[in-house]
Amino acid sequence: MWMAGLVFLAAGARAAIPVEAWRCTNDVEVWCSDEGCAAKPEAETTPMAVSAHRNGAFSVCAYTGCWEGKARIADIAGRIVWAADDVAFSTRPDGLRAGVSLMIIEADGVGFVRVGAIASPLRCLRWPAPEQP
Repeated sequence: MWMAGLVFLAAGARAAIPVEAWRCTNDVEVWCSDEGCAAKPEAETTPMAVSAHRNGAFSVCAYTGCWEGKARIADIAGRIVWAADDVAFSTRPDGLRAGVSLMIIEADGVGFVRVGAIASPLRCLRWPAPEQP
């Protein structure tokens, strides 16, 4: 009896995890301005943690906080695009707001994020990972 309950709980927990979600990280940090873009040296690169869901929810975390919210989302030729304007940074909600643009190519998980002056490539994985045959 307890085993059936455990299976039921595990199935319920799995159902709560969005199938169409992504988790991304960066290997480089690129900053852009109207004068151009430049990658920071490897020793100065800040790790980012990006998550995005098909329901439009996203989180772009870097430094001491995150830009989080709900974006407009579009599927375009194998690319998923999230776009949101005027998103507050969690640790400075009154002073560090930015537009967020995120794009992920579904076939290979390569992505791109633009938030504030950051414009960086990403490596993304489906979450949860697809089951293996």
